Amino acid sequence: MKKLLLSFLILVFSLILFCSACNTKPDSTAIKEVSGEYYDWTKTKQPEHPWNHDYNKTLISKILLCTRDGEGNVNEVFLTFEQALETIRKLDNITLGIPKIAYLIGWQYNGHDSKYPAWDEVNNHLKREEDATALESLQWLIKAAKDYNTTISFHINMIDAFKDSPLWSEYLEKDIIAKDLQGVPINGEEFNGMQSYQISYAQEWNLGYAQKRIDGLIEMIPELKEIGTIHIDAYHSMRPSGVGEPISPYLGITMDEEISAQRKIYRYWRSKGIDVTNEAGMYWLRKDPFLGLQGLSWHHTESNYIKENWLHKPENFHSLPVALSGYTPMQCEQEIRKDPENLTGLLEQVCLNLVPWYYKRNPDVSKYSNVIITDDMVICPVLWKDAALMAYSKKKDVTDMKFRLPSTWGDVSEVQMFELTLEGLKPLSVIKTTNIEGDGGAFHKVIHINIKKGNPVVFKPVFSTI
Repeated sequence: MKKLLLSFLILVFSLILFCSACNTKPDSTAIKEVSGEYYDWTKTKQPEHPWNHDYNKTLISKILLCTRDGEGNVNEVFLTFEQALETIRKLDNITLGIPKIAYLIGWQYNGHDSKYPAWDEVNNHLKREEDATALESLQWLIKAAKDYNTTISFHINMIDAFKDSPLWSEYLEKDIIAKDLQGVPINGEEFNGMQSYQISYAQEWNLGYAQKRIDGLIEMIPELKEIGTIHIDAYHSMRPSGVGEPISPYLGITMDEEISAQRKIYRYWRSKGIDVTNEAGMYWLRKDPFLGLQGLSWHHTESNYIKENWLHKPENFHSLPVALSGYTPMQCEQEIRKDPENLTGLLEQVCLNLVPWYYKRNPDVSKYSNVIITDDMVICPVLWKDAALMAYSKKKDVTDMKFRLPSTWGDVSEVQMFELTLEGLKPLSVIKTTNIEGDGGAFHKVIHINIKKGNPVVFKPVFSTI
C-alpha cells in the first residue's frame, strides 16, 4: 500500500512539474524545431531559402515618420501616413517605377525607438482623420503604396528596451533584460535622451517571448505575410557597452549561444514567410555576417568586411556572391526627412547611383556595349524599363556627344528626349538617329546628345509607350 501511495505521489509531482514547464515555455515545440546552426553559404553561394524579393532589382529605402523625446512623448511628426504616400508617389516618379521597399521608422507608439521591446501599437499621431484607428490608416498606406510600385514594411528592433515599455516589468522579471553578475540591469546607449537596455536573444527565445513578439506583430498586421520582408535595426551580437562580453553575464549564456538564438530568429521570421534585412553585414558588434540568412545590409561597406575576421571570409570583398550581399544604392532616408516635398538630392542619386547599380548588379540583363559610368557622368540604359536611356552630367554641359544606342532598340529612326522630374517624364525634343558602320560591316544607330549639367534626361525610342 505504501509503495502504491508513493508511486501515486511521484506521478502527481511529475504532472505538476510538466504543467509548470508548459506554462513557462509556451512555444517549446517551435523552439526545438528551429535550428541555430551556422549556415555555410559557401556550398551553394545562395541564400538558405530563396528571398521573397530580389534585393538586387529593388530600391530599398527608409522613411522616418516620427520621433519621440527624452520623456517618451512625441517629439516631431515628419510625415503622417497620408503625407508619406505623396512622398512615395514622387519617389516612384523620379525612379521610373523601379520596384521599391520602404521601411517605416517611428510607425509605432510615439515614434522612433519608442516603447521597445513592445511593437503592438501603431502611432496614433500618424492616422488619417477619416479612419477610426491608426492601424486602419497604416493598412490603407500599405495598399495605396502598391500603386506606386512600393512595398511598405517596418523598421523594428530586437535588442533594445526602455523602462517606459509596457513589457519592461515582465522582461525584467524573466531576466530577458541584460544584467550584470549582481543582477543589476546594464545601461546601454542613450537614444534621444532616454537610457536604453539590451535584451538577451537566447533568454527571450528560450522562454518563447521572441516568438510571441513576432507572432503578435503578424497577427496585428497580417499583411506582413504578403509583404514578405522586415528590417531589424541594430541586430548586434553583443552590447555596444560590452564588446566581446556575453550580452547578459548574469545568465551565463555565451556569445555563441546568443548568436545561435539570432539565427533561430532569422529562421523563425522566414518560417512565417518573411525575409529579414539588417543594418549591416560584418562589423565590430558581430562575429557572423549571417550571409544567406540576411536578405540585405543597409550599410554595405568594404571596410567593415575587410577589417573584421569571420568564418569563410573571402579574400576579396567584391567576390561575395551577389545573391548574398544585397545593399541599397541610395538610402533616401535623410533626403526625405530634410525635404519630403522636393526630395532635394535624390534626382542626382537616381542618375549617378541607382541606374549604374542596377546595371552592374544584373549582368544577365546588362548586354549593352556602349555605356558611360563615372563619378560625374552617367549615360546608361535603365534596365528595369523596356527601353530607356539615362543621361546626366554633374559638372559640365555635354555638347554634341555621339552615342551609340542599345542594339535592342532595333531600327529606330527617332528618339524622344524627356526631362526627369518629380511629376514624371516631361517631353522635350525629338532627335533623329543616324547610322554608323561598325565591325564586320554592321550598322549601328547613333544619336548626338546635348544636355545641360545638373539636368537629368531620359531617352526613349518613339515607338515605345511611356
